Amino acid sequence: MQGVRVTARSPALLGEQSAVTDGSGEFEMTMLPPGIYALSVQREGFLPFAPEGLVVRGGHKKVRLQLVPEPRPAPPPPAPVAVEFDDAKMTVPAMLSGPDPEYTQEAVERGVQGQMTIRCVVAHDGSVRNCRVLKGLPFMNSAVVEALQRRQYRPATAQGKALDVFYTFNLRLTLPQ
Repeated sequence: MQGVRVTARSPALLGEQSAVTDGSGEFEMTMLPPGIYALSVQREGFLPFAPEGLVVRGGHKKVRLQLVPEPRPAPPPPAPVAVEFDDAKMTVPAMLSGPDPEYTQEAVERGVQGQMTIRCVVAHDGSVRNCRVLKGLPFMNSAVVEALQRRQYRPATAQGKALDVFYTFNLRLTLPQ
């Protein structure tokens, strides 16, 4: 394996000596005085290896090493994929709790009111996430999305099983009295 850094240390050696393996996985360290050596073998993506007690008496010494790849963490389970809501085949998500959108001061001062359309994922656990404003109102988009994402819904179901669905909320906002 190419690119493995091998470092030799010994009381018989002033400092340390290093080499990097070539394309055939071999390396050479010259002029090592006789002694007992510890090696440090490292390459990115592999567990470090540090054999000790290697005796060098002069001449050539062959050492065969095998690196072990670093264990990789298991990938996270895939996120459930949301499906398009189909009212002919699914029950409609129903709000259980959560706030109504609060008018911002800027929207009140400017008399903003009207229809908003927001597409979100209503998850199988009833949470709301990944909202996108399709038709918004000035100074109200963030407040409405925040309110929707703080709500809890009875999720959409198909054949008795809760699903993650893309659901479009159509809201009519009127100025507070």
